[in-house]
Amino acid sequence: MALVSLPPELRSICRRLTSTKVEQLPPLLPALLKDVGRCQETLSRPVEPKSSESSPEAAILVHSLKTQITTLLNGRTSQGCFVGVALAKAVVESGGWECLRASGPWVLGLISVMQKKDPAITKELCIVTITKIYVLMHEYPTLVREIVTPNLPKFAKACLQILKPPVSSKVGKAPYSLVETIFEAVSTLVALHPTTLREFVGKFKAEIRPFLVPTISDNILIPTSLQASSQRLAIRLHMTAAKGGDSTEWTKHVEELVKAAHSTADQVFRAVRETWESTSGYKPQTVNIDAEPQGGSGDLDQLPRWIGVQAGSERIIGLLQFIGEYLRCRTRVAVTVPITALVDIASRISSIKLPSGKERSDSGMNPAIGREERDELWAVFPDIQVAAMGMHLALIQRLGKGYIPLAQDTLDQTLRILQSIYRLPQARTTAFILAKELLRLCGPTLPKFTVESLGLLVRCCCRDLLGASGYLPKPKVSNSSIPQNGQKPKLISQNADAFLPGKSQDDMMSVSLSAEHLSAAEALLTTLFSHLPQQYIPSSLRSQMLRTAILCRNRDAQVASILHPARDRSGRTPQVILPYLTQQFPQDESVEILRFNFRPTATGPSGEFMEIDDVMALEEDEETQTQAKANGFSFGQGFDAPFSDAFAAPAPTAHFKPSSPIPMRSAEPIQTPFLPPPSEPTAQLRPEITAVESSSTSTSSLKRKNEDATAEISLSKRVEIDASVAPRSGTETAISSRPDTTTFESPSATTSQAELRKGAEGGGDDSSDDESVHLNMELDSDEDEEDGDE
Repeated sequence: MALVSLPPELRSICRRLTSTKVEQLPPLLPALLKDVGRCQETLSRPVEPKSSESSPEAAILVHSLKTQITTLLNGRTSQGCFVGVALAKAVVESGGWECLRASGPWVLGLISVMQKKDPAITKELCIVTITKIYVLMHEYPTLVREIVTPNLPKFAKACLQILKPPVSSKVGKAPYSLVETIFEAVSTLVALHPTTLREFVGKFKAEIRPFLVPTISDNILIPTSLQASSQRLAIRLHMTAAKGGDSTEWTKHVEELVKAAHSTADQVFRAVRETWESTSGYKPQTVNIDAEPQGGSGDLDQLPRWIGVQAGSERIIGLLQFIGEYLRCRTRVAVTVPITALVDIASRISSIKLPSGKERSDSGMNPAIGREERDELWAVFPDIQVAAMGMHLALIQRLGKGYIPLAQDTLDQTLRILQSIYRLPQARTTAFILAKELLRLCGPTLPKFTVESLGLLVRCCCRDLLGASGYLPKPKVSNSSIPQNGQKPKLISQNADAFLPGKSQDDMMSVSLSAEHLSAAEALLTTLFSHLPQQYIPSSLRSQMLRTAILCRNRDAQVASILHPARDRSGRTPQVILPYLTQQFPQDESVEILRFNFRPTATGPSGEFMEIDDVMALEEDEETQTQAKANGFSFGQGFDAPFSDAFAAPAPTAHFKPSSPIPMRSAEPIQTPFLPPPSEPTAQLRPEITAVESSSTSTSSLKRKNEDATAEISLSKRVEIDASVAPRSGTETAISSRPDTTTFESPSATTSQAELRKGAEGGGDDSSDDESVHLNMELDSDEDEEDGDE
């Protein structure tokens, strides 16, 4: 089917522009832009009047549309200029080369609108439109030579006029949103046309100076987005260097920033007796103790002045973020990164340790500095440490595997910093992201003592994930009423509601964390399983990691724990959580592949993980092992021992031996043993299952003719749970067996091997425990025949 050569939207646009007053066009702008987008084929088609019957009309309408846009741009009303700028941008984006080659008059009109006293939103849209036109023209050298090169200097002058208007114009300062748009536009065009914009570099440097690293001493509040855009522009100005000096200029700028950070730290850290020694050759400057900490300069090529510890800390943080932006921005040529200087400033910051509660606050401090300045330093120092970790992260992302020689030292610095400021969520977020990147570089080669030193990092990660999921226990406040030294204890006002009996859910609290924080914690938990030697992780710590992964439903972490198991000294893998992973994610393709292909070599119980103190559960019967192998059970013989108590689901978990290697799945939400189950489910035994009877009451005991205490009763181990039966409220569990056996009710559904043996040896004893369930037991064939005779 041939495409329509003349869309009706084109007629509609031209009719609306000619029949509507200019003041009433802004409300119609969304509809006009939508219609322009639907005319892409017609606008991008070359004008060929003799090709078809409809082409002359299409060419006339396109020419009419372009003429009306030019008229709006050159009009006197602000509404018409705004609509004309928006339509020009839409037509250029839709029309391609055909519209770009005719956009020369539009560019001149847009530059003239920027120099008028129109609203800031109109000027901002003009800057965006001109930048878009220049970017689209970059792949057409002819258009660059005819339109971009002659008009780009005019555009730069118009931008500088907005940033610093003449005194005679009596125009106020431009709003920050317009300034940010100018910085973004110029930084985009500098990378495309560095030679043309070289003459404006000095003027733009002077304009971006107040926004690069603002402090509280500037008496202005700079938005974070404006600061980032000004930094990107300052970084890309090195591309205008003549004769291929891009790399040298880039390295020089980074070294100057590092030196400025050191000189600022000399003033801010003067209250501390530093033990750090520079490896890059930096010599600390002399500090005037009688004056306040201060720095900066009034020169145009230097950063503004600052005074005070707070302002100095903001300057250090801003410089570290500026260095990180240098490392993240792309360059046109290969550059030399001064790694030694960057690591040196980070080492200086990490070498300072905040005083803990047990230490004296004046230990390691300069006695010539007052207590107020010390307290102010410790208040701002955590933010400086977070900025240092952020610079390390940017350096890792820039170097990649080239950072491996420094990875372990950086990990030690990160752990040292986290030990002091782990209470801050922002510090934990940055530490999680940085530790994940470091472990992916050097995790598999870490020695045992380094892996054990990750305990605080792992606990913080697990605690944040459990808190966000609502599984974090509330801290218990201990009330001490015992008199001390013969004095009466002080009475403290308490919450009377805290003594009321509450539900189990009331003992848990939920913590609100950002999405970035939770994403970083989840990624770190997965990395701890996949990129660390699991044999070096303490068993209690790995148990906490597994518990967190299951409760928080972290699929990637659970898969990583299965693929990287922890083996004991005998080579066994006791902590296998694949059944719980399949129950949580029954429809996940990767879990299905893992479920059908995972075959651990050996599994066994782990008292540290499951916290089981049951000797009977550790004994394995030869008959059980033989029958499990015959049934194709591939998870080893210790499956029932670790999971019978600690990870007991609401369904009965009595040492089941599945008849299939595929674990049972349930569509119901998973219930873990870490929280009390809401109710006991209904369990049904399939007709082909052999069961063992239980006498829960004296009236429900099975009457046996031939009671022989010494008779051997074969006990079938094949028991399956019908997962399709939904749990129901109450404490009773209905158990159905074969049609020829007895169906009974029992108040509990938890069974152990000891109870099974007890039921097998004394099935007719009425003194059995009412709180346990003994499954129906298959009688001998001889006994069945005798029953039939009766």
